[in-house]
Amino acid sequence: MIAKVLLGRSVIVDIAPPIEFVGWKMATGTRVPWHDGGSNSLAQAFAKCDQELAGHIGSRKVVLTQFRPKSVAAEVAQLRWRHYLVYWSATVASRIAGGDQRNFVEMGVCDGLTAWFASRARQSSKCGGEFFLYDAWEEMRSDLLTASEASSVGSYAYLNIENTQRNLALCGDDSFVFNKGYVPESFSHSRNPESLAWIHIDLNSSMPTIASLDYFWDRLLPGGLVLLDDFAWPGYEETRVEVEKWLQSRGLDILQFPTGQALIAKR
Repeated sequence: MIAKVLLGRSVIVDIAPPIEFVGWKMATGTRVPWHDGGSNSLAQAFAKCDQELAGHIGSRKVVLTQFRPKSVAAEVAQLRWRHYLVYWSATVASRIAGGDQRNFVEMGVCDGLTAWFASRARQSSKCGGEFFLYDAWEEMRSDLLTASEASSVGSYAYLNIENTQRNLALCGDDSFVFNKGYVPESFSHSRNPESLAWIHIDLNSSMPTIASLDYFWDRLLPGGLVLLDDFAWPGYEETRVEVEKWLQSRGLDILQFPTGQALIAKR
């Protein structure tokens, strides 16, 4: 990709910068945190975690049904910036005050890919508490989708909770709590945390996303973080609109990333 850069008042030169990362509808020539294995402890821990997962994917110990079998390694590599933000936010959240009540929550677990990175961050930070996972592990239902989201009806029918459990068993994390069922109705019969430090929402739908924010926000500890996966992605505009309304009603701000993810911090 050639960039035209203005030097002084009138001299324009063409520059072809080296591209450090391409993936998930973005490309950057800036130095990525995991460059050469990372230059700080957090980035180094992420790089090690990422390499470990890649090894398990290559040996088929981790099975990711959401990707095409022949290109799974390449597709996961293109998500590295996304996964770094998961790891970073989970690490920061695991260090806030709260003792053993620094529980984590993820809504929309799929095969356990992002939970892998969050779990590794928890372990690296020696975080107490439990990691609560919520997913239907079944196809998306029409009654939980708006008209603009109707094309997603039937998606994710291939998911299987047993496969997710096998994948995450390789983390060596005994803090997982698997809550199977559709969000938000599953909250009534799940084992839910009374307080928590980190929330990851990847539900691909606006109504369950807002219901999750409503249910868990008051339980989130001061300094806790909410990471949204679908905030700025094409096709999920209604999620962004509804989240921004929710934020405005509470006087809250949000930090959007080029990956389409977004971060909310509780004061």
